[in-house]
Amino acid sequence: MKSLLFAAASISVFGFALTGTAAYAEPTPQQKFACNTGYSVRECIRQLSALRKALKPYHPERLGSWTWVLVKSADWKAILLSRGLDPDSPAFTVLEKRQTFLEEALFVQVPGRSAELLRFWSVPLDKMLDLAVTHELGHAVCNMRNEHFADSFGRILRNGQNPACVTAQNKSTGSH
Repeated sequence: MKSLLFAAASISVFGFALTGTAAYAEPTPQQKFACNTGYSVRECIRQLSALRKALKPYHPERLGSWTWVLVKSADWKAILLSRGLDPDSPAFTVLEKRQTFLEEALFVQVPGRSAELLRFWSVPLDKMLDLAVTHELGHAVCNMRNEHFADSFGRILRNGQNPACVTAQNKSTGSH
């Protein structure tokens, strides 16, 4: 099976992510959740609910202040390509801004895009959100860009364990 390599990006914050253009944003104690432009309030609430449910077993509160942003699949590839990121990646994290961005296709069937993700990642679509969330938590929890580390961290989380972060020497290796 292909190694899951989502992009941990060093890019500036997308201005739309935390501005008034979000269709809906609801804070929780330290976690913030938002939907990018293009979402109706109803679909935003539904997908954010699915995200919260996917995050819950992995205790995202340990991140402290963190923002989770959903982005419409119609906008996703252009955003990633314009920043030099892999357009086949359905999620990425901006460590410096404490933000994780997730593509709409992780939550609902998107004609064309869902089939692309299935073909590229060889992971059933009903498992893709959990895979993306645990991988991005590997970057976020340990403040590391290393893709292989995030893959391993995510795998351990999915196996029901609570992995510890490795030393700072791994922070700079394997980054995108």
